[in-house]
Amino acid sequence: MNKKYLLAIPVLAAIAIGFLVVKKNKAVTIKPEHKSITEAVYASGFIVPKNEYKVYALSDGYIVGKFKNAGDEVKKGEAILQIQNDATAAKLSASSAAYDYARLNASDNSPVLLDLKNKIRSAEARYRNDSINYARFQNMFAANAVTKNQMDQATLQWEVSTNDYKSARELYQKTKDQLQVELRNAQSGLAASGQEAGNYTIRSLMDGMVYDLTKELGEAVRRNDLVGMVGESGSKLLELSVDQSDIARIKIGQKVVVKLDLTGDKVYQASITKIYPNMNQNDQSFKVEAEFTENYSFNFVHASVEANIIIAQKENALIIPKNVLQPGDEVEVLSIGVNKKVKIKKGLENLEFVEVTEGISDSDLVVLPKEK
Repeated sequence: MNKKYLLAIPVLAAIAIGFLVVKKNKAVTIKPEHKSITEAVYASGFIVPKNEYKVYALSDGYIVGKFKNAGDEVKKGEAILQIQNDATAAKLSASSAAYDYARLNASDNSPVLLDLKNKIRSAEARYRNDSINYARFQNMFAANAVTKNQMDQATLQWEVSTNDYKSARELYQKTKDQLQVELRNAQSGLAASGQEAGNYTIRSLMDGMVYDLTKELGEAVRRNDLVGMVGESGSKLLELSVDQSDIARIKIGQKVVVKLDLTGDKVYQASITKIYPNMNQNDQSFKVEAEFTENYSFNFVHASVEANIIIAQKENALIIPKNVLQPGDEVEVLSIGVNKKVKIKKGLENLEFVEVTEGISDSDLVVLPKEK
């Protein structure tokens, strides 16, 4: 990434000072001066909605309903687009019919259970009749009024009707339990079909604004197709890219001065709120976010911006132009006889100026390099 500084921004323009230029012994010199200096890191990026998210189609189909347009306000859960798929609609209809049938069969008045109840009543009647007959034959057999063979026949009839009555009740309970299982399965199938069908209604996940819709009525969509973008309607963020060589100097809370292409020379104030740790391998930069700290009237998003992140500021700093620096952070100072080279210690610096913390004073005359 090419680094640059937005000198048109007022906070940086304050350092554009006029040095005292002196010609002495044919040498052009300047005197270091005490002025304010601001050090900043350049960043570029875009304005994005706060909590922005992209909207994707969850199923194949075609657009049959468009309830919002780009720029419309939207509430959480409110429908934005409707997608239709005939196969899914048919599946939902079949699941609904299966559920209705299973619910009817599992009800107390279902034909299946009513038939089993009638069989229980018939078996119970035979059981009661055979029980009475069995008791009567026992008394008669004790009085030697019936033969053992007749007693055995009455006993067998009573045992058979007892087992039939028990089996009828067990069959009823077993069938009732099975129908309840079938009802739950049908209910699960309907819920799954309903959830799948619900994927065809695209709803907002938040209160905000529909910033973009990429599909129109009648257009076909496939699963995972991008169909729109939603974000908060009022709050905007600055999404900035910072070169990897500068990212270590960026801290939460640092001031940012911003210029937008869409508003000309107007300057906005912001503050760093988030630093992302992952580097973009394509341009060797890191993403940082900043929030505006002053009111703004625009409602556009994804517009390009240029910004200076203020790293440090100092008033009354001793500064010199950068072009007087020689290799090894040395400057040539005018002296009687032969000029001398003095190593300085640098403080803050920007594109044009550097602060001198040690080495020379405001009484020294620094020789400007000769133009080649």
